[in-house]
Amino acid sequence: MHWQKRRLLGPDVMELEMNKLIVEKKGHVCVIGAGIIGATTAYALSRSGWSVTVIEAEQEAGMGASFANGAQLSYSYVEPLATPYALKKIPFWLLSCDSPIRWLPQFNKKHIWWLIKFISYCNSKKVQSTTKQLLDISFLTKNSLHGWLNDLGISESDILLEKTGKLVIYRNQHELSAVKKQIEFQKSFGCQQEILSADQCIEKEPSLARIKRDIAFGVYTLSEEAVDCHKLSQLILKHSDVNEIYDARVLNFNIKGNKIESIRTSKGEIAADKFVVAAGIETNTLLQKINKELLIEPIKGYSVSFPIINRDYAPNGSITDQNRKIVFARIGNTLRVAGYAEILGNNLKIDQRRIASLVADAERVFPGAIDPKNFTSWAGLRPCSPSGIPYIQSIGHENLWVNAGHGSLGLTLSVGSAVLLAKKIDKCGYV
Repeated sequence: MHWQKRRLLGPDVMELEMNKLIVEKKGHVCVIGAGIIGATTAYALSRSGWSVTVIEAEQEAGMGASFANGAQLSYSYVEPLATPYALKKIPFWLLSCDSPIRWLPQFNKKHIWWLIKFISYCNSKKVQSTTKQLLDISFLTKNSLHGWLNDLGISESDILLEKTGKLVIYRNQHELSAVKKQIEFQKSFGCQQEILSADQCIEKEPSLARIKRDIAFGVYTLSEEAVDCHKLSQLILKHSDVNEIYDARVLNFNIKGNKIESIRTSKGEIAADKFVVAAGIETNTLLQKINKELLIEPIKGYSVSFPIINRDYAPNGSITDQNRKIVFARIGNTLRVAGYAEILGNNLKIDQRRIASLVADAERVFPGAIDPKNFTSWAGLRPCSPSGIPYIQSIGHENLWVNAGHGSLGLTLSVGSAVLLAKKIDKCGYV
């Protein structure tokens, strides 16, 4: 039977079953969410032989945390937020408005339990275990992404992919010993990184000459990349054999026994053999409809994007200011500056002080590269598990799955977590 992809809108949702638009393969999977996690999940399942429908509440793909994030594919930099260093800093986060990380205590059961679990992961042994698990997923992305792009006919220029490596700069020489240990630990898992002096950092990135005196040392990783996450989300879905339904809100799940039979949406009912919730920070909102919930905390980040007016003064690759928790990424002719982690609840309000600080950082580090008055600002909520390890599992019902909780590593872990989920679903048998 010949089948041709088309975007489904309005009444077409009701025609899914009636007109048999979806070719029977292993069965039909409905993926809820069309950010980078939903998009990669949908394609991984399609590659594995499933017919896939993606539904999204927004008007198009990649409009949430995928829209204007830090853009870095940091395959070797996956250390979680939960570390001994973070534990020591919690009192400071509570008292300071200028800290890169802000935390506002919330007196509700879910937030308190998330915090307790977060603190339990803030020890060296668990950090090593978590880092190993995150590296496994990130390297799966590294080893799969370019093959996906080739199969889909997506060029690197289409998604503004930059293969220019990443330089992490440190401002405190006392951190060198701990960084060396971390690099040695990660070396056993295939990470290839080199420690650079301040002079070597400037040789690698001449644009950093203005702040040379602030650099104690740096770590360079050649394999790291940058990409426009928004474009990547959209083009993966556009070029794959996946049906897309936008502007569709999930109203409820229709359950029979221990299975989800269908979901009722604002655009009609969708029946499927399996369902995957990959809706970012909205994942729990959906799961609560069936009395389920995961420990996922919204962590707000900010970005500003500048048109580059002089490439000679712009960075060649991605740069992370480790102490200030700021990332700089060149995406085509745009300089993206992103940072901060605010645990303030489900609040998307943009704090203009944060934006002003990012603009000032860009102007200070890369004077002449951008016009500090010409930028777009953004804030997004990153769905974070206490450990930093995403939930890639079944939940509640035998045909309901979830892929969520990736935190600030959503882009880096996206392909890897999608591949793992597809393998897990396959192991459970076909329809």
